[in-house]
Amino acid sequence: MTIETDSYSNINEEYLQALAWIQNLGVSFSSGRTKHYENIISRWSTGYQSASEQEAKDIFPDFVSSMFEIMDFIDIYRALHNVSTVELGPIAQKLQKGINGPINSVEESEKSSTARNFIFEALVAARSHRPNNGVETIFNSTSDTGIKIDKHNIYIECKRLTSLDKLESNVRKACNQLESSIKRDVSAQARGIVALDFSKTLHAGDKLLVKNNDNDLISELDDITDKIVNQCSNDWQKVYGQKNKNIIGSLIHFSTMATSEEINLMVRAGQWAVNPKTNIRPSDEALLQQFAAAMK
Repeated sequence: MTIETDSYSNINEEYLQALAWIQNLGVSFSSGRTKHYENIISRWSTGYQSASEQEAKDIFPDFVSSMFEIMDFIDIYRALHNVSTVELGPIAQKLQKGINGPINSVEESEKSSTARNFIFEALVAARSHRPNNGVETIFNSTSDTGIKIDKHNIYIECKRLTSLDKLESNVRKACNQLESSIKRDVSAQARGIVALDFSKTLHAGDKLLVKNNDNDLISELDDITDKIVNQCSNDWQKVYGQKNKNIIGSLIHFSTMATSEEINLMVRAGQWAVNPKTNIRPSDEALLQQFAAAMK
């Protein structure tokens, strides 16, 4: 794993490209939070070197939050901009709903989380789409999203967690939804995965993870993933044991803004990991291994 870095001016340019692409999909920006992020990154990409200490302090929290949000739109654009517009109709619908909600994630509550939930669904769809590695997103899936590996349709339900206290209930709801999709699929090859975003359980989205260098940062991200699995896997494994045997595991995700003091540049860092259901069939474990390898 490497930490991807880029200049603020390059990020600004790519964000503008992403917005143009999203608009070309038919998404209207008459309202929403994307313009605010555009203003913030545009101002900071050219002004951070000459900004006074007070100006930096005033804009910094908003800048951290805006950068965190911007990278989701860029990641979706990077993965899907070569896919035909016709295929991406369901993604456009998610993006249209996803540009709403509170401007900064720190202001988000459970009642106002719907917009970012749709962005997470689009992000999972984008991250999963690796046709060169044998994994293709099913954009018109009956579940939040889905993938196709060989003959297998794998349905994915996505849940963003705001509290670990609601982990089990979220997994149970996702499994109920997956069971409906699997039941509707006439193929015996249908499978299900629950995608869980733990980002909001780390912090509200306005803090930096600071490490001395990239190696220390990567090590910390690995530790966070291990902690999530060690602390939470019993909860989702308990639910999986009560549900359809074709629900085969979890896709775990988290991200945070971070900085490596060695390069003195803020980046969005995080991980994606696949955690199998216990005692699954060897063929299903092979499917998950292929999925995990394709996402790297």
